[in-house]
Amino acid sequence: MVAGGLVGLMVVGVTVFVHHPGDHAVQVWSQVAAFGVLLALLWWLRRTVLSRRVLAGVLLGGCALLQVVALTAAPSSSDDDFRYVWDAKVQLSGTDPYRYAPVDAELTPLRGEFAFPTERPCPAHRADEVCTEINRPTVHTIYPPVAQNAFVAMRVAGAGHDSHRPLQVSAAIGVLAVALLLVRWSRTRGTPLWWVAVWALNPLVAVEATNNAHIDWLAVLLSVLGLLALDRRRTYAAGLAFGAAVATKLFPVVLLATAGRRPSRMTAGALTVLVLGYLPHVVAVGPAVLGYLPGYLREEEYADGGRYLVTGLLVGDAAAAVVTPLLLAGGLLALWWWGDAERPECTAVTAVGLYLALTTPNYPWYPLLLVVLVAMTGRLRWLWLCLAPTLTYFAPALPWDWSTTRLVSYVGAVGLVVAAQVRDRRTPDRSDDGRVHQVRLAAR
Repeated sequence: MVAGGLVGLMVVGVTVFVHHPGDHAVQVWSQVAAFGVLLALLWWLRRTVLSRRVLAGVLLGGCALLQVVALTAAPSSSDDDFRYVWDAKVQLSGTDPYRYAPVDAELTPLRGEFAFPTERPCPAHRADEVCTEINRPTVHTIYPPVAQNAFVAMRVAGAGHDSHRPLQVSAAIGVLAVALLLVRWSRTRGTPLWWVAVWALNPLVAVEATNNAHIDWLAVLLSVLGLLALDRRRTYAAGLAFGAAVATKLFPVVLLATAGRRPSRMTAGALTVLVLGYLPHVVAVGPAVLGYLPGYLREEEYADGGRYLVTGLLVGDAAAAVVTPLLLAGGLLALWWWGDAERPECTAVTAVGLYLALTTPNYPWYPLLLVVLVAMTGRLRWLWLCLAPTLTYFAPALPWDWSTTRLVSYVGAVGLVVAAQVRDRRTPDRSDDGRVHQVRLAAR
């Protein structure tokens, strides 16, 4: 079966990636190859007639297989999970996670071999005389309250041990839960089931959500639940879910553009979660609850405009620091005002796509939310933006100039998205969105 063979090739790609930690050249090329196989699979599924039951089996079975492969190795291209484990350990000791940095002397009794290896020379990060696996060990945590609660829950589920495994297994379960919700979404909304492959069979999801255990999987799950609530006209419940997603990863705040011209109930729901989540920490540590966020924005060149690769190319870095936030705010306002109330997922995919196109993040796990929204809407053009951060993240391992690789990756991705958008505008009969919308209107 063609589908089985293509899924097998993606399994090979994920296997190569997770079992070559440190070899970034191998990792980036295996990921690019696996992404190419995914595109071939989507092309084949779009043109092949399979029964719904068979296709659902391929999607869910392939998704499970990819997650199992991702679980066969420790996190292979990121060390963020060490901070997750540490933050949970700090909280369970009775200390607010925003109060101290990992290397602060007050937390010395909590140090163990997992996050603070005694091996010399130091195999990881070094801060003064302290050796640690935690990146940025001299700064306070950046992760919001819902993420912090999830870290604790996963540590407790893992019997309180310092380990990658509970994080990875939780992520794999979350990825499968999202795939199941997408199958349900396809059935209730009358959309093509093959769209689910964008999430379920995506090597990026297996690597960044399951293998590297990035907490973004939880933000994705909460966002999907919010869109499901919106589909049932439960705007307050949708606000609760979106608020929880924001309190996991912050940037899902752009999903509030789906509220339409009557945002009060959704906004109230989101604020409920954010206030209840942050209030105990604000009482405990005050402004320190922001953690390393201001420093992170400076480090990633958002403050001086160097991060905005596309707008910086057009207006220069200094002007981009002002122009980009204005463009993003204007775009989100337009989506909020003119978005299709019947299809909030379309507003959502454009909002997240716009955010990534303008802010051009350097980390390949940031597009996971965009991936799931593409799976809900069938707007495959946005997939190009899902690959660009992988190329920028591994740019030093590529045989081209680092700065040029970063710029070309995003400018090329944005160009492909715009070209596909123009094509679909000129030939609306080729748009999956248009066909499905007509079917839904007829059904009503």
